[in-house]
Amino acid sequence: MRPSVAVCMIAFLVGSSVGIAQTKEPASTASATSIRVSASRLANEAEVRNRLGLIPEYENVAGIDAIKVAVLDYGFEGVGPDRSYLPKSAEVVEHYDPAFVRRFDLGDPEFRKGFEPTNRHGRIMAQIIWGVTGSRPTGPKFYLLNANGPTMLRRAVRYAIEQKVDVILFSGSFEGGGSGDGHGPIDRIVADATAADILWINAAGNYGLRVYNGPVRILNDGYLRLRDGTDVASLRFRNRVDENTITVTLSWNDYHDTEDAGTEKDLDLYVENGAGRRIGSGEKVQVSGSRTPGPNETRNPRERVVLTNLAASLDVPSDPDFGYRIRVRAKSGGFTSADRIRILVTASRDVYQPPGTDAPRQAFEFVDASNAGEIYPPADNPLVLTVGDSDPSSSIGPTLDRRVKPEVLVDDSRAFFTDGDVSAGSSDAAAYVAGAVVVLKAAAPVLNPRDLFRFAQLGPVVPTKSPRGRLARPSPGSHFWQTPTRAKLAEVIRSGR
Repeated sequence: MRPSVAVCMIAFLVGSSVGIAQTKEPASTASATSIRVSASRLANEAEVRNRLGLIPEYENVAGIDAIKVAVLDYGFEGVGPDRSYLPKSAEVVEHYDPAFVRRFDLGDPEFRKGFEPTNRHGRIMAQIIWGVTGSRPTGPKFYLLNANGPTMLRRAVRYAIEQKVDVILFSGSFEGGGSGDGHGPIDRIVADATAADILWINAAGNYGLRVYNGPVRILNDGYLRLRDGTDVASLRFRNRVDENTITVTLSWNDYHDTEDAGTEKDLDLYVENGAGRRIGSGEKVQVSGSRTPGPNETRNPRERVVLTNLAASLDVPSDPDFGYRIRVRAKSGGFTSADRIRILVTASRDVYQPPGTDAPRQAFEFVDASNAGEIYPPADNPLVLTVGDSDPSSSIGPTLDRRVKPEVLVDDSRAFFTDGDVSAGSSDAAAYVAGAVVVLKAAAPVLNPRDLFRFAQLGPVVPTKSPRGRLARPSPGSHFWQTPTRAKLAEVIRSGR
């Protein structure tokens, strides 16, 4: 999710924190008045359903209560025994039974990682889906599953498979765990779900203009050539506010389907200030083989630097390149022309309000971002429907193997809630699409992932300029698809059998 900056909602074409106020009726006095539990929900549900093309054709579609939806996430703050913001049948799983973990070989049964405190991201995703499906007290059946990290994701996916869910929504991504081509340990986990004919909807992510992609070109001194012009071994970024936290994550395309498979290719990551002084480094030793990695060793082709309380870049109009610089050095390994690196730079504060201005400005700028190739696992998986929105912060492809991602763009992903909150971003966009898919699944229970992608292909085929000034497909506009009638839905599904 992100602060709202978009324009208008669109029609779906197929074919961080406030808790819930819970009160107990006093038992000690007969005159006590019970207080109704307050729970926020979508404030403009009917309008949303209309814009998604679900009214009137799918307004009273039967079978929604029989559809099972798993929301995989890392935070469900506000989840309590009174689920007035979701159907009463909703189930929450934060910790997985050790017997279940042992049965499916899902890691150490004693390993536990809970929800992220005070984070209600997953709960909002479920609320959006419920609103899109009509907020029926009887359904759909929700499973709110802990996917806080790769191990929890594996457990969540297996749990969803065992419960025979119909639709999975994952509005998240992993900065490691894959090479950007749909392969790697995270995408391998997703493959188990899609093989079980689960419709997987994934948010594209909000890494727009935050990613660099490039080949491994090693200079004589071991540093990588990253750009043309002066100081070719550096990437530049500017930070306009003090006390910002900047995270730089380097990864390269040597992931394998097996988790912790190891790599013999070793790169180091460095960050310098404008004066050339090194202020951060990632120098872990990449290892392979059967031995356990030591304290400064890793099996993952990834390095990370976190810069806390970072000072603002000096404003030097005569030197637009003045700021911070990222460098990468090859330490060992047989790199070839097929090797690629990806550098993601994120900030704890993206916008700020300068004095004497009426509009916010960008607090952070990645000057040498590639303006493409921003999709991280599992959104890069060829078997998941990836959803973004048309705001510049939404990630776009192509993938490393040149596939178009996302398949669906939402012009305006804003979600308005009755507690006054507004959220937006590719997460919300994916939740809207997931809700529409639930309705379509109820209307046509035989709908499977292949059908879903056939509907996606009915969208615009001619690339047009997006608001970011880049080529994007499908083309954003007043709508991206027109939800098919039930007759058309059946016809398209039959044609693919």
